Amino acid sequence: MAQTQPTAILTRPAGRNTLVMNGLLRRGWHVEECPALEIREVLTDAVEVPRPEAFDLIVFVSRAAVTGYQSQLSREDIFVWPQATLTACMGPVTAAAIRRAFGESVAVVHPDADHAQDSEALWPLLVALKQPLKKVLIVRGQDGREWLSQRLQQRGLSVRVHQAYSRQVALWSESLCGRFLALQRQGVFPAWLLTSPHGVEAIYKNLNTLGLADWFASSSFVLTHERLRPFLERLLSQEIVSSRVVMASPEDEVILLGFEQLTPREIPAP
Repeated sequence: MAQTQPTAILTRPAGRNTLVMNGLLRRGWHVEECPALEIREVLTDAVEVPRPEAFDLIVFVSRAAVTGYQSQLSREDIFVWPQATLTACMGPVTAAAIRRAFGESVAVVHPDADHAQDSEALWPLLVALKQPLKKVLIVRGQDGREWLSQRLQQRGLSVRVHQAYSRQVALWSESLCGRFLALQRQGVFPAWLLTSPHGVEAIYKNLNTLGLADWFASSSFVLTHERLRPFLERLLSQEIVSSRVVMASPEDEVILLGFEQLTPREIPAP
């Protein structure tokens, strides 16, 4: 048996794969950039943009929510983030995006990197807040989990959900599809970076169209959330061998370490 060059497929939206890609290339990996989703801003003429000063707390579900909301606000006027309005998110990556967008002085509540980065991890931090909350804005895409919204409403808070961006299944180029088919013919099983249920569904839809669903199921995976594993296994209708799955938080450095933990698959020598 001869060991093939390890192959990584990075599936975050365009522009968000650069640091991980460069790190993998330096480590001797072959890398394909393959965004699962196309992120589009929602234009302000199609939706009323809620002002931050009207809320006690604004929850951003992702970096796309931050940049989309910032873009919507900036089309109206120049503004300074209101000091009385708290923000919250699911982890330090989005927290950094909030501060870049709205200023370092913005108060951000989020779970630490060594905790789960989801609504359940954020919830006890919100409950523990000393500042009273009455009105909450959740900024997200066209759909998403309702868990946090329901918990807030159960505590008597007024919750508004606002769409700042939309997710569309990315259209893969003919050349990218050809490279995937070539990898499959060569017996190369790559390691995929998977970061969201919507992205996993989009990837599977495209690969299934190419007849590559079984190849995908035999690949390895770096997952940025525990919930993605059972979701992926349900989609594939099979369990994934533990040696082919690594969990990593969304930080680029941690994702790189995740890829390094995967043993490159072997293919028959020619």
